[in-house]
Amino acid sequence: MSFKDRESSILEYLSQSREASIEELCAKFFVSAPTIRRDLKALAASGKIIRTHGGAFLSSFPGESIPQEVREREFVHEKDIIAKKCLDLINDGDSVMIDASSTCFQLIKQLSAKNSIVLITNSTQAPLISAKTGVKTFVSGGEVSKTSFGYVGPLAEEFIRKFNADICFFSVCSLTPDGKLTNNSTSENQLCRVMLECSKRSVLLLNSQKIGPAKLNTLCTLNDVDYVVSETDISDKFPRYKEKFL
Repeated sequence: MSFKDRESSILEYLSQSREASIEELCAKFFVSAPTIRRDLKALAASGKIIRTHGGAFLSSFPGESIPQEVREREFVHEKDIIAKKCLDLINDGDSVMIDASSTCFQLIKQLSAKNSIVLITNSTQAPLISAKTGVKTFVSGGEVSKTSFGYVGPLAEEFIRKFNADICFFSVCSLTPDGKLTNNSTSENQLCRVMLECSKRSVLLLNSQKIGPAKLNTLCTLNDVDYVVSETDISDKFPRYKEKFL
């Protein structure tokens, strides 16, 4: 089967299941993993699909982000390492702003390791955790993002502006080699800008796999961030900002 034939077949298959792993596609089309990876790379380059850690997700429109339910299943070990590192930056009694990204959600799960923490977030899932752990939590309202399951928009921004946090933790879709922090969602970027404005310190949580080309909208640059926490040392890729990487 030629690539053109597989392209149509892969898109048709994804139109039914919306998401598929490399192993699943290999079995379906009787080809090797390297062949499927090349196919998915080509389809992603044309904007027809979104590559995920182990497969692909059908894109509904250009610039779409990978949905939260998919992202939560990816790089779980790496996100756990990042979250545990972040705990060293939090003092007992701190007020902490955390966005609705899947990486930051791992941190929310571990906040009970600190004493007297106040959490301010736009995550719709945070109350499910804080109700069990006892962490005092304030959650914004607003429009729910289809990709992050987080509240965004004017109502969420107005709520966040009422607080003054000691530290803010957030994540992005991509960190470019020249230090731009970018996302596909302009509304999520705007909400995050408000969080950064309302916090004394800011920490970017970044899986090392997210170093790459810019996404649709620039949030800020590494100049605007106090610390960067990754699962592995990536400071050599950004020598100008080496002191920021933990």
